[in-house]
Amino acid sequence: MSLPTILESSTPVPSTIIGYVSVRSQGGASLFETDDASDSEAFYGSESDHREASRAIGAAGLEVLAESRIGIAVAGRPEAFAELTGGDVVARERLMRTRSGRVEYVTHLDIVGDRQPDALGVAVPGSDSAGIEGVVLERPRAPQAIFPAPLPPTVARFHIRVPDDVSTILGAAEAHRRGLVGGGVTVAMVDSGQFLHPFFAAHRYNVHPAVAIVPGTSPSIDPHGHGTGESANIFAVAPGVELRPYRASNSKGQLVGALAAFVRAKSDRPDVLTNSWGGDGPFPPQGPPNPADNALVAEIRDAIANNVIVVFSAGNGHFSVEPQVPGVIAAGGVFASAGFDLQASTYSSGYRSPWFGGVQVPTVSGLVGMLPRASYIMLPVPPGCPIDVERAVAGSGDPADGTISRDGWALFSGTSAAAPQIAGACAVLRGVKRGATPAAVATALSSTAVDVRAGACHPRFNNAATAGRDAATGFGLIDVSAAARVI
Repeated sequence: MSLPTILESSTPVPSTIIGYVSVRSQGGASLFETDDASDSEAFYGSESDHREASRAIGAAGLEVLAESRIGIAVAGRPEAFAELTGGDVVARERLMRTRSGRVEYVTHLDIVGDRQPDALGVAVPGSDSAGIEGVVLERPRAPQAIFPAPLPPTVARFHIRVPDDVSTILGAAEAHRRGLVGGGVTVAMVDSGQFLHPFFAAHRYNVHPAVAIVPGTSPSIDPHGHGTGESANIFAVAPGVELRPYRASNSKGQLVGALAAFVRAKSDRPDVLTNSWGGDGPFPPQGPPNPADNALVAEIRDAIANNVIVVFSAGNGHFSVEPQVPGVIAAGGVFASAGFDLQASTYSSGYRSPWFGGVQVPTVSGLVGMLPRASYIMLPVPPGCPIDVERAVAGSGDPADGTISRDGWALFSGTSAAAPQIAGACAVLRGVKRGATPAAVATALSSTAVDVRAGACHPRFNNAATAGRDAATGFGLIDVSAAARVI
């Protein structure tokens, strides 16, 4: 018997909520009533509407976290959102795919009332909220993967290491010998946070202090470990970049502020913006994307239009809107054996987009492990974080990774690893040609990728790797040095 998708919840509503206010679109169509969010400029708000929206936000007692020409990320008490919308904030449980391939109920927030639409997490403003066309409550996003020593431990099971193994397999080591390291290029990463692991200091990597988006959280803490570990993949490919981490997690490590963090990161104008997270929905879908996702789609397209290279993980069996947005470089997975034999990762999503014509996920691929847990790359994490503890023991039919619990190292990957690897490649190319557009960078990576013709992607989609571009690995495994020659 199938489980219901959405259940009423007895979970208390948090005392602080993060949301997104869409300013009235000058194009005439509401961001939440359109089936096409491809033209970001159509959803820009006028200066007068932005002033009116800001006035209503302040009057309701909400705090502004970040803003763009499309909308404003805000935070505040449930009562403030109720005042802004005229509805009531409630908790509901939605069945979704989360970390490490789990399918479980996750708490979502919704605004209900006589005037409120049925779309989960979307609300319309109250009568006094001039300049505002809609309000979105942040939807939970899942990282897609899943005193420490600066050097990784030696373990018996097969794995690869950062930086050397990753850089060698991806053709980055050859680029490094030619001085192509991404110097002067900024990479923003929206994730669970960034812990100052000695690994980064030992390699003299340039890591900026994290920006904490969720009110009351510390920028120096990564409560889950995902952001810290996966960020090491960026430096394996582009050791000369400046990393700007944005912590979108709450104290439990849940990514409750991903949209707000994306808007904030975009506003700081990085060269590359990498995201190892996304949602999950039915496949094939029964209709267009959820209207609540339109805000994120518009913000992503606006970032690309402003020459920011945007990378999203394809997903670990997930089906989500983020990697499908036209112009996004969607990061899939390829598994390289000890003998460098290549095959599609069974952990990685791969499909043709049913929503955006001509889009195929992934675009290109990085290095990703195999089912059941993609235990593949030895990565630094905060000692005692959930990843550190969970991977040190067997789970989901996968043996323990061979590390010691709370030692600050763990074997994991997922397309969460592929996205920062590809972001590093984008940084190297942007360093070679500072004016390179997102499309030009995607073309350089695609045209030089190593074709993968073995294996298939995640069983949920079960697309085979074939000669040429396919729905399992895209154009294939990136070759950084080759791409740098054609950019």
